[in-house]
Amino acid sequence: MILQKMAGEVFMSRTLTAKITYLDGTRLYRAIVAGIRQVISKQEYLNNINVFPVPDRDTGTNMALTLNAILEGTYSHHSAHIHELLGAVADCALNGARGNSGAILAQFFQGLSEGAKTVDRHMTTQNFVAAIATAVNCAHKALSEPKEGTILTVLRDFSDEITHQQLSNNEMDFVDLLARGIERAKQSLAHTSVQLKELKKAGVVDAGAQGFVEFLNGIYRFVTTGSIKRLHQDISENIVINILDETPHEIDERFRFCTECLINRKQNIPIDQDELRSKLDELGNSLIVAGSSNKTKIHIHTNDPANIFAICRSYGETTGEKADDMIKQQNSFAHRKNRVAILTDSAADLPADIISEFNIHVVPILVNFGTQTYLDKISITPQEFHSALKDKTMHPTTSQPSFGDFHRQYQYLAAHFDGIIALHIPRHLSGTLNTSEKAAEKSREKTMISVIDSHSVSAGQGLLAFSAAEAAMSGKTHDQIISLMESLRQKTRFFAAITELGYLVRGGRLSFRLQKILDMLRITPLITLKDNGNVKLHKLFLGRKGLQQKLFRIVKQCIEYGKKYRISVVHTEKENEAYELANLIKNHFKEQVDRLFILPCCASLAAHAGPGALGVAVLELPS
Repeated sequence: MILQKMAGEVFMSRTLTAKITYLDGTRLYRAIVAGIRQVISKQEYLNNINVFPVPDRDTGTNMALTLNAILEGTYSHHSAHIHELLGAVADCALNGARGNSGAILAQFFQGLSEGAKTVDRHMTTQNFVAAIATAVNCAHKALSEPKEGTILTVLRDFSDEITHQQLSNNEMDFVDLLARGIERAKQSLAHTSVQLKELKKAGVVDAGAQGFVEFLNGIYRFVTTGSIKRLHQDISENIVINILDETPHEIDERFRFCTECLINRKQNIPIDQDELRSKLDELGNSLIVAGSSNKTKIHIHTNDPANIFAICRSYGETTGEKADDMIKQQNSFAHRKNRVAILTDSAADLPADIISEFNIHVVPILVNFGTQTYLDKISITPQEFHSALKDKTMHPTTSQPSFGDFHRQYQYLAAHFDGIIALHIPRHLSGTLNTSEKAAEKSREKTMISVIDSHSVSAGQGLLAFSAAEAAMSGKTHDQIISLMESLRQKTRFFAAITELGYLVRGGRLSFRLQKILDMLRITPLITLKDNGNVKLHKLFLGRKGLQQKLFRIVKQCIEYGKKYRISVVHTEKENEAYELANLIKNHFKEQVDRLFILPCCASLAAHAGPGALGVAVLELPS
């Protein structure tokens, strides 16, 4: 048996002198974000100890994807009203729920929202305890066959403890309440290793339960320190657990397809979850019916996915239908060859659906507004960042991800892929590539890793990452993809027209005197990148209007008839002009354009270009 070191131990020292008797909407949201970040940081560890209900090593990934859906769906707007905030969190979790653990988490948040439906702007400890109790009950009810020794057990024990503590001392504040509850949750977590035979044989605790404890740890750290940045710095190294070879890895061939879908009710006809559960229950195992009568998430292991979907469609409109062959997944993991992961940073601009579809892994760059730190495209959207740029009193800055961010990402990818290719913002523009290289050195013993300077930014870097990921999915080898990237770097051009020159001055890339001259003459600089990734001036436009027409003329110079291209248009607060430019390109080069994207540009570019920038990237595809 392998003795397991508990990950993410919570420190119980009291760091605040003032009592925290309630959480407002903002503080509650940031606490949830802190908990999510803690779980995401531990996804490799959770994958490594995942042996129940099936040993497919994806619990960490599924929890991270589910929780990340909350971040993506709420950071653009989160209400100050507690019940509205938790309603949005529950909805996002349900929409993004992945796997068994993700569906349970989604139902937990659904119950949390239900339990706090009368809470407005301040959540007291009494409100919190009641909402958690409702959440635990909902999570239990979602499962057709709840098992002791899983996340459900830890959820219940945590709820029981904080209920007991709150009843014993009505004046107990959040710090003490959470500390007592987490201590009990940790004890419950340790006990899971002997409650289920699969866990006992492997010498590990339940991965889903560990994930919930990590979520609580993140919340506790935020409540005691008040800072997500502090949490980011305090995350410890992931612990790699080597599961015993004799760990049971058999998947029941009668229920080999992990089947999921989301049901939205038809018109005003509510979804009868009890009736639906009874129909599905006999068709498989590990059934979870989460959500509400308006929207229901289905997760089941079955051998008849088509029948599952047909039944679900009779209750409403279905989306997100998937049926993963778990036996095939397990075999491909055990016998995989030439599987290459593509990693980039958030300076690469690509649509979210492309990133998801082509399994592109992204490490977020840090965005700083004074003492406030955000994760690019995770805790702050490009639109939010562009809007914040208008505040003339505080100039935002960006900084590269930490060594720990990259190290954990490499550790996770190395456990699932034979090779990793990281494609980053140019070395001359950021320390991101250097940090990635240092982290890669620590993981090269496990897998082949190549770290590449993209020699491009924003849309250009995004198009290169897309091409690399597409090649990886088509079965190209590590070396073939490297060769492709070396070729495509020379065939990728990026241009950006900048109208608000004050941001270049504040970023130290333009003198104040030259700004005054250019502003007086109403001249717009058009920048591009050299072959080594350095920024250079490409041209000066007279005037600051009609940029779409001017950039279109630049694009025309890059395109040759008889060749195929991918083009991406990016902007900061120039959406109308971006669409006009895209339409000009699409209408004029129908036969030449393979893909055309339009999206707001990344923080790395926007911080220096400011509002009113319009950019375009052109990548020539291999003939």
